[in-house]
Amino acid sequence: MANALDNISNAVNNASQVLGTLTGGTPILNGGDNKLPSQNVQDFRTGTLTRNIIHWFVPEFGVVKMYVNPSNITYKHKKLITKDRTKGGYTLQYWGEDLTTLAISGTTGSSGIEGINVLEEIYRAEQLAFDTVGQSFSANSAASGAGSQILSGIASSVVSSAVNIAGTGDGIADGIFGSNTFTSLAPRNIPSLAELAFGVEMYYNGWIFRGFFEDMQVIESAQNIGLFEYSINFTTTQRRGYRLNEFAWQRSAISGPSNNEQAGGVPLSFLDQGGQ
Repeated sequence: MANALDNISNAVNNASQVLGTLTGGTPILNGGDNKLPSQNVQDFRTGTLTRNIIHWFVPEFGVVKMYVNPSNITYKHKKLITKDRTKGGYTLQYWGEDLTTLAISGTTGSSGIEGINVLEEIYRAEQLAFDTVGQSFSANSAASGAGSQILSGIASSVVSSAVNIAGTGDGIADGIFGSNTFTSLAPRNIPSLAELAFGVEMYYNGWIFRGFFEDMQVIESAQNIGLFEYSINFTTTQRRGYRLNEFAWQRSAISGPSNNEQAGGVPLSFLDQGGQ
């Protein structure tokens, strides 16, 4: 029995090696019609020189550029799988993927404490943006009060005729200034703190992460006078975009196993200076 299993295993391994040789090491899904996104990336692309600075989109304020990129970004992915042991063995329940977390750390470089000020304002931007929302609440209350004053000052005959025309039991001023919650023309789509906090986006080299900040830490030490270290944990609810190679020495990851020989090796991601 053991010899038969060994023969089957060897046959499978040999078939896999032949398939890898025929396809250049690229897996084929459904006859090649259905491909992973990475299989559509072309080799020998034209390179461009760009400075990939992280940009933050902050609701109500717009886009903010970082003065200097972080020293480290740790992308943590995790799957939600529940494991329970029973008399018959383990039962596994798959719940999908957990929210991706980004651990961002570095220094603000020569921007010093002013760079920290920018990061702190990005971190707590929902609090700053809600000041405007509070003013909207105040303006809305003032509009409602003005509506009540207008109602008391308008002649009853005018109000009655307006009611007859509108076909409702509320006056024109009620509908304009918000005393009537059903027919009010005053704006009421006021964002909440959660909406503002969860709408932050980070743009970096083709990737867009949308999410919210968990915490932020700042370190000032005598060993690094003038340099302020920071660490930020950012939880993402959505990732968009696609990131590709960006250095001239990087090679295709879908053209077979690693082989960096000049002749017959894995093709480079970008054209060389001679256009070859």
